[in-house]
Amino acid sequence: MIAPIRLTPTVKAISIACFAAFIVQQSADRFMGANLQGVFGLVPASFMNRGYIWQLFTYPFLHGDPLHLFLNLMMFVFIASDLEALWGRKRFLIYFFFCSTFAGVLYLLLQFWVYGGAGLYTPMVGASGAIYGLLMAYGLLFGERVMLFMMLFPMKAKHFIWILALVEFMTTVFSGRSGLSSAAHIGGMVAGLGFLWLERQAKLRGAGGIFAGRGTLKRSTKKKHLKLVINKGDDDQDPPKTWH
Repeated sequence: MIAPIRLTPTVKAISIACFAAFIVQQSADRFMGANLQGVFGLVPASFMNRGYIWQLFTYPFLHGDPLHLFLNLMMFVFIASDLEALWGRKRFLIYFFFCSTFAGVLYLLLQFWVYGGAGLYTPMVGASGAIYGLLMAYGLLFGERVMLFMMLFPMKAKHFIWILALVEFMTTVFSGRSGLSSAAHIGGMVAGLGFLWLERQAKLRGAGGIFAGRGTLKRSTKKKHLKLVINKGDDDQDPPKTWH
């Protein structure tokens, strides 16, 4: 039996924001000659040379095409509401932007110190860094729930996340520059794992602050079935961009 999808307020707001940003950016760039993707997408050269630091926080809301948007939002709405319900709005938003920012920083570092060249002007767009971080949290907190890998293969969430991490790691290692989106996915998962570990340590010490409170590493044993599609995240069409 498939569990009904619910949308908590923050998840609904982020989904609407992504959809609205997609319509505005695509319309302005394609039909009005604007360059909103270059201003609000994560472009290494603009971030470092022009001081466009806001790009770390705006790039998750832009997407490359309708399919990219659809796949990301589908994953997001399937898993994110359970996490917001567990954590509350504030903790959910902190976690979301923590994962997306870490993924963005990793992309910047790889472009600057590993690839360079034309890649410094290649924008990265998409919420997958945050979504993969949410997948990590979902697998740890709701590990017994069953997810459909690629809409075909049922497996427990706690197993799904590690298979997903392995696939993204292999894509990163063996795909060269085209694996940058997968590197950002891994960055989001690593950030999520680190966040939850710090949260757990803070709770054990009885500390307050950002990493303390409700919604730590408590596993759910209630089984539910979710359908999930993986966004591979790359496209070779012009203009060059990294979708994730």
